[in-house]
Amino acid sequence: MIYEETYHYLLRNVSSTEFDTCLYALLHSDWDGVIQSPLHLMARGVGTTEKYLKQIIKKFTTPTGSLQKVFVPVHQDGNLLYKFNLGPASNLGFNRKTDRYCKKYRFFYSDAFKGLSIHGKRLLLMAAFRMSVSKSEQVLFDYAEIVPDGHSLFTRKRLLDAIASVHDALGHLVTITFASRAFSKKEVLIFTFNEGILEQYMENRAERTLLRKTIFNTNFLGHISDSVCMELERVGKYVYRSFLQDASSDIQQELLKLARFVYMHSLKKLGYALPANKHLLMAPKQASAYLSKIIYNETLEQLAKYAHQAESIKSLLEREHFHKNISQKALGREVSDSEMSEHIKPILHKHHQADFIRRVLNDWCEKWLISRVKKGSEEEKKTRTNENKQTASDYVTSIRNHTYGELDKLMALIRKFGSHAISPSVRNSTLAHKKKSLQSFFAIQQERLA
Repeated sequence: MIYEETYHYLLRNVSSTEFDTCLYALLHSDWDGVIQSPLHLMARGVGTTEKYLKQIIKKFTTPTGSLQKVFVPVHQDGNLLYKFNLGPASNLGFNRKTDRYCKKYRFFYSDAFKGLSIHGKRLLLMAAFRMSVSKSEQVLFDYAEIVPDGHSLFTRKRLLDAIASVHDALGHLVTITFASRAFSKKEVLIFTFNEGILEQYMENRAERTLLRKTIFNTNFLGHISDSVCMELERVGKYVYRSFLQDASSDIQQELLKLARFVYMHSLKKLGYALPANKHLLMAPKQASAYLSKIIYNETLEQLAKYAHQAESIKSLLEREHFHKNISQKALGREVSDSEMSEHIKPILHKHHQADFIRRVLNDWCEKWLISRVKKGSEEEKKTRTNENKQTASDYVTSIRNHTYGELDKLMALIRKFGSHAISPSVRNSTLAHKKKSLQSFFAIQQERLA
């Protein structure tokens, strides 16, 4: 999607090649906005040299004046990549009800479009954006919208030259004509795109490329079909959206990093498991279920880490004399309670963040378990046979035993390597409480299936 923020930036702040660079970035960015393309491929896709592309990247990463960064450097798997920083990242930050956008139409990536002057590109982008918003292949602009005064992007001559260049290069796709309104006699511009252009747009496959590359890097050399990729991506999108659902802006970035870590780390584990489970490559739904279980294990582990982190920070906060001494040493005098409270604000924020993430992960794990148990119950209802009841009961039992096993393993690790600032008796209080509540939950489910 070309969001409004990007649209306005392209209209006012870029050269012709910079325009194409931004369009390329939009087509090759993953869910986090990171452009998954090395420099030489990016230069080839934009239609320029690596040397000139480096100059563009330098301008985009170190803008002058009040302009924001278009590209932000990102280190990923030992490579220097760039995050596209205009508008929300991919469809994960997009609100279909409120956000206006332009689709990435195919003609934006044609050699004919790349050969247009910057004014020709701006004019066509304005028309394409309005076409996308209105969902009509014929759009109209008042002349004053394009040439409002002598200080606008277009003069009369620039506009006429841009129209001529668009007709020369892309006249087979769009025609631009002047007309006047029936009553006001005001001059208008009418853009008429060919029928079907609305549905001729490019799909962003950057996340799919990253998925395949991640699994390929585990030394699994088999082909992963689009149907399997789509199911795996569906699980990944659910992780992102559920993690970020109720997050405030100050915690959102931390959860975004965590969602990416959980998803990518789980994909790697799937890659290591695929040689012994090649049947998953022929069964997309089974592949997504397999990945979902790996993600559950990984999320449970992250839950244990954040729960322990929250407990550790809490134990630190409770040491009032410790904080008072530090405050007094820093200021060289006695401090009041309000001054000490100001001193520990960053620690309070860190505790709030860790505890909030713990709750997010705990809710995700609970919903995952409930959905799996519900699935077992639904299977049982389909036939109502004793054999099927036994199968459903065994399925729920396997989930229960697996979860207990994971919790026991994590509690053992925390007992051994956890913070010594917390007494052993409370070091695992969160996970112990979780296991106790799950015991009640599974007991009820087993009774229902009995």
